[in-house]
Formats: sequence, structure tokens, C-alpha cells
Amino acid sequence: MLFPFYALGQFSIGVESGLTFSQYNDVRVPNGDSERGTLFSLHNDFTPQASAFIRVELAYLLKDKHSFELTAAPLQLTYEEAELETIRFANTTFSGAGIDGKYEFNTYRFSYRYRLVDRPKVVFDVGASLLLRDARIALRQNNLEAEDTDLGFVPLISFNFKYAPTTKLALLLKGDALVGPQGRAEDIFGGILYDLSDQGLQLKAGYRFIEGGADVDQVYNFAFIHFADLGLVYRFP
Repeated sequence: MLFPFYALGQFSIGVESGLTFSQYNDVRVPNGDSERGTLFSLHNDFTPQASAFIRVELAYLLKDKHSFELTAAPLQLTYEEAELETIRFANTTFSGAGIDGKYEFNTYRFSYRYRLVDRPKVVFDVGASLLLRDARIALRQNNLEAEDTDLGFVPLISFNFKYAPTTKLALLLKGDALVGPQGRAEDIFGGILYDLSDQGLQLKAGYRFIEGGADVDQVYNFAFIHFADLGLVYRFP
């Protein structure tokens, strides 16, 4: 059943990993006018711990024009030993030493892009992504724990730009982004694709950042996360 579609298009799968660290990660829960928690920084008021990540992308290019992509990008960051004496978070008061934090931002998305430019050295696609956000911020001190969770869909504008100066090397700028009245979101990658073999195996390396957040009654959270990105892409013949 899949053969007619396969014959007209091309499948690829990519797996990426590397190190990640935050530049800022500011939190207040709750964030309403009548009741507010403590505004604190997971990055500055805690000790950030080294963390790794993994990202998987499954893509299908139909008739060299229509790009469909599924992405799974789980992310977990750990912060230890808060320097603040007291933190009011999610209607729970933490005080003293031994306050640790955890930030989870797991995303799963479906993207569609249309190829506007298709030249031997330059490719440019633009479209949209529907992102499922599974987020969690938690504080813990001994047996005391509180958390704020958020599960929801976010529409994003999606783009893909590739410039190939040689037959083996391509420069890639790719991402999803959107700015709205209550927040913003950007997930941008810049790097290279390098052919490792004639059978469709490519090296992917570069820098990625995720930035954004929301300012609503439930939560105030804006974060800037950096990624040193290294991976492999295999394009099925």
C-alpha cells in the first residue's frame, strides 16, 4: 500500500544528541493579580547541572515539493541548591537549604512545508508546525514537593533553508517560531550537513536554541536554552 507514495518521495530519519545548558530560566507560579508566587531564576538562583538531550526527526519529501515531518524532542534540566532563603511556588513555601528544581519541556510536533525555491545549490521551504507541549516545573526539598504542569498545542511558522556550496557539504538554517500577545516560542538550528557515504548517510552538526515562554495567570516562565548539536541523518534510497 505504501509503495506508490514511496516511489514518488523520499524518507529520511535523523537522530541528534549533545549537551545543553540554559542562559536564563525565570519562573513565577502562580502569576495572577490576586495571588503571586516568588519570581525566581532556575539558572541564577540555583546551580545548573550538566545535561544531555536526544531529538528524533522522521521526514518525508513528496514530489520534491511537499515536506512532512514528525519530531520528538524531550528535554529535562536539573537545578540544585537554591540560594534564595524562601520560595513561594505553586501555593507551597520552601525555605532553607536543599531546594532543588527540575525543568521539563518535552515537545512533539508535526510539520508541513512547501518548497518555494528549488535550485541546484539553494532550497527554501516554508510552512507550519503543530507542536504538542508537555511542560513541567517542579521544586523539591526533602519530602516537600510542588509542581506546575502544562499540556497543550501551539501553532508555529516553520522554515527550512539549505545552501550547498559543494556536492557533499550543505549549510542548514531550520526552525519553528511564533510570537503572540501572551508569549513566544522559537526553536532554531544552524549548522551543516555533510555526506558520509554515497548511500544516504549524513553528518549533522551545529548549534540550536530554544527560547520563549508565557506570561499568563497560571505561570510566568521564559527560558533560553542552548544546544551543542551532533547527529546523523539517513536518507532512504
